[in-house]
Amino acid sequence: VHLDRDELRAVLVDLDGTVVGERRAPLDLGAGAADVVEAVAGAARELTADTLRPPDGTLAAAPTLLGLGVALPGPLDHVRGVLHRVTGFPEWDGFPLRDALERRLGVPVVVDKDTNAAALGLTAGGAGGAVGGDGASFAYLHLGTGLGAGLVIGGGVHRGARTGAGEFGHQVIQLDGPPCTCGARGCVEALCLAAVGRGDLAEAARVLGAGAANLAGLLDIDLVLLGGRTVAAAPDAFVQGVGAVLDARARREGGQEGAVPVRIAPGGVRGVAEGAAQLLLAPLFGRGDGG
Repeated sequence: VHLDRDELRAVLVDLDGTVVGERRAPLDLGAGAADVVEAVAGAARELTADTLRPPDGTLAAAPTLLGLGVALPGPLDHVRGVLHRVTGFPEWDGFPLRDALERRLGVPVVVDKDTNAAALGLTAGGAGGAVGGDGASFAYLHLGTGLGAGLVIGGGVHRGARTGAGEFGHQVIQLDGPPCTCGARGCVEALCLAAVGRGDLAEAARVLGAGAANLAGLLDIDLVLLGGRTVAAAPDAFVQGVGAVLDARARREGGQEGAVPVRIAPGGVRGVAEGAAQLLLAPLFGRGDGG
């Protein structure tokens, strides 16, 4: 399940990771914990019942739901399944989302940031092999209603000791910039979303590229993958814009052939939801670092 700020997207996958069902519904992440928990539980039950019901209409022989992976904006505690001050929604601070859903559904639940889930799904799907092997390192940058990053270092998702890695959107690149919902000023997210709001996609891509160049310089990654609804609406503009900034950085350092490549992440707009399923499946089947 992918909980965006204004949409719930749920996919049902089999043990091979193949999507066998999908649900989408409007969502207000600020509506309150009880309403969101009920929306997730309802979507999971309806999707499971509709998809797994045998042709004769009986339920006795239907396969059972193994568990639920939930991905949503951070920050949060992946190990305990507890949310922190979700950017723009401080009322979630301290809410034990995993335990609440386990009580509601009676199955194991894993909670992680949306960008980490997407990065895990890409790793499980072999994205690392496209850039030189399973031990490759890449950044997945997700631009939708917010901006974040999933980091894969040496073939595994890097969450950090407190699930704090990947808060990419809240790196400050303009000290006197516009205020951000996180409380700081001049964050990449605030600048990028403001440009999107003005319809200036070239500027949005340039800002996103500046953040990506910071990551490339800090982590020496092999690849940048772009995703999210805003990117999906204009993929060429973002690939070209981000790529131009990374190319310029490579030339300054001594050769364009060293530029970090930029691509659209496979999986499209449901990549986060599919990655959320891998939060359950990857540790069981060794398809990546499920954490």
